[in-house]
Amino acid sequence: MDKASRVILLITLLAAACMLPLGGCGYKTPRLGPDEAGALAVIAGVAPEDFRDVTTEALTKERADKFPAVVATARTDAGLYGFICEPVAYSGPVKLALVIDGQSGMSIGMSIMGHEETDHYVRDVESPWFTGRFAGKDAGAYLQLARLEARNAQDVVCITGATVTTEGIVNGVNAAFGLYREFVCGEDAPPVPLMVRFDPGEGDGPREVGRLAIRAYGVVLGEIPLSEIRGLPSVKRTLSIHSSAGVTQHSFRGALLADVLDLLDPGLKDRYRWLRAVGVDEYISDITMDEVLKENCVYLMYEDDGEALPMKNGEPGAMRVVILDDMFGQRFTNYLLEIVLEEEVAR
Repeated sequence: MDKASRVILLITLLAAACMLPLGGCGYKTPRLGPDEAGALAVIAGVAPEDFRDVTTEALTKERADKFPAVVATARTDAGLYGFICEPVAYSGPVKLALVIDGQSGMSIGMSIMGHEETDHYVRDVESPWFTGRFAGKDAGAYLQLARLEARNAQDVVCITGATVTTEGIVNGVNAAFGLYREFVCGEDAPPVPLMVRFDPGEGDGPREVGRLAIRAYGVVLGEIPLSEIRGLPSVKRTLSIHSSAGVTQHSFRGALLADVLDLLDPGLKDRYRWLRAVGVDEYISDITMDEVLKENCVYLMYEDDGEALPMKNGEPGAMRVVILDDMFGQRFTNYLLEIVLEEEVAR
């Protein structure tokens, strides 16, 4: 046998070996190292050594194929089950730890161990107000993604401007739920994809509904109808906007964004340092509260050349954030869906 043939044979044998079950019935190599055990221990309030790796027992080939995001599974003698998952979100894997109480079947908590997402968009992904939403969930039912507000116990509201990342995290948690149901409860659970699918069906995703939502730390503080915004003192501003397509002329009509915030709560401008304007297409503009308070600077517009701004579907009724000193319109937010208040001022 020549050298080339030996190399081919070796590769073939290695490939075949990789397909054999590990440890008699497991399918994936255990990945519960000190960091993973430590993350589970913090959630559960126990010592890291209390968690015993049961990956090879839990992840048969069939289960690994159904729940590919799960990379390690552990349990304690007290009946707590820990899962390390790496679902793929927008830019890459998001590594998370989750613990489920085997007696109640409810999740104890979840933490993010690492990710490859853009920090600008997912700065809240490790915030307790977000990760805390995954505690107290029934592992017997998969979580559902909610856009603005949770309507039932299994809903998880997405991070503004990071819907794909949130969906990836939900996939990871659901994969742990599915494995728990099969490994611990002896049930049959539907498979959960490893990656977020970029193929939303008709009617999916956020839509303009003629109201502006105001949110802070994941909680919707209120919604302001466009009809009320039109009732505010209005101004008309003529602008020339420069872009790669050339210069376009606009005659906008709208109200100061500061006045719009006052419709909900006049104290908001003093309570937060900056805000994010989020469009229905998840385009985000960061605006400081100093800019909002500046005279003749930040507006919420609803007309252009005497016509109501068209929504994404072409019907009238859109809102647009316009910053007058931005001649290139890079921070304009079309199809405005919500305002997210950030960085509460210490009192």
